[in-house]
Amino acid sequence: MKTMNKNDPKKKNLPRRKFLTTIMQGIIGTGLAVTGGYLLIKEKTEESCSLDFTCTLCGKTEQCGLPAAESYRKYEQQKTDKQ
Repeated sequence: MKTMNKNDPKKKNLPRRKFLTTIMQGIIGTGLAVTGGYLLIKEKTEESCSLDFTCTLCGKTEQCGLPAAESYRKYEQQKTDKQ
């Protein structure tokens, strides 16, 4: 009968902490890869604001099609109508 040896190279048991660490590293790595892939593949928006949505400082307000610029133009129109 063959006796079990703890140092048998064929038997590869991971300690519990090492096993959990390896699993978590795999999950985190997969999450980073999926997120990076999504950011590379997602559709680019047609138009974006170059001044972080501060329409009062922008010189392109009249031609801008963003919702913030449209509401700013509406606000400015109402302000000039009241005066």
